[in-house]
Amino acid sequence: MSLAKLETLDEPIPFAKLSASANDFIVLDNRDHSFSPAASLLAKRLCARRYSAGADGLILVEKSQRATVKIRYINPDGEEFNTCGNGGRCAARYTHLFVKNDRLITMETNIGVVKAEVLDKSVRLQLVNPTDVRLNIEIVMDGEIFKGHLVQVGDPHFCVPRKNIRQIDFVNIARKLRHHEALKPGGANIHFFEQTARDQIKIRSFERGVENETLACGSGCVSTAVSTFRDGKSDPPVTFEPQSGIPLSVHFHPAEDLGEIYLQGDARLVYRGEATLEALFGFPENFS
Repeated sequence: MSLAKLETLDEPIPFAKLSASANDFIVLDNRDHSFSPAASLLAKRLCARRYSAGADGLILVEKSQRATVKIRYINPDGEEFNTCGNGGRCAARYTHLFVKNDRLITMETNIGVVKAEVLDKSVRLQLVNPTDVRLNIEIVMDGEIFKGHLVQVGDPHFCVPRKNIRQIDFVNIARKLRHHEALKPGGANIHFFEQTARDQIKIRSFERGVENETLACGSGCVSTAVSTFRDGKSDPPVTFEPQSGIPLSVHFHPAEDLGEIYLQGDARLVYRGEATLEALFGFPENFS
């Protein structure tokens, strides 16, 4: 879709801004599919910080024949992805507030239907179970060995135990590691974690598509909790302290091959607004 086509969108564009553990999202009601042809470009423009509304991602809420709603997640680079723990909680809270006033919500995603329970301003969200967990993989980069767990929870996550994660040069390391040959073809989200107890973990996350550190990554917490449990080093429920400082907890059943996996944490409605078409234009010519 060309940029000129964006001019045909109706003005204003109503949206909501929600934040989960300081991972923020723009949410659009797309039940009439009016935004579908422009979804990728809308994500690139609306999510651009300082140029437009700014967010870690765009969420489209659509009609579903299988669940309360269908949810689509799109990164700021315009690429659609499969699952998002923090985005899913925001989508569930949005659905509860503006689509169907039920405490129990079901959401169709690209990889299946998940359940959510809205608990005031927090949400308990089911995530899909990992389809692949590979423990203690070693990747050599710049003469250093990064030993971690590669987990597929909708999208790939490489979870690496490190010390003093708040002090290290995480972003520059993760940016290179995310594109490493061993993680091709699509690369992976990168997480460095530091255990302080069997049920307490600090974590930092670099997300592909955002191509930067985010203040929290729910599916990264799930990947880390599951892989450290499988490695015999953690016990559920595991509470995470992401870079935002706003805690997240991961719940699953240790005796039933994980059972259903849930991520619980805040999901705050920050504001509702209306974007003008000027939010989509006025960008530098070389803006992707």
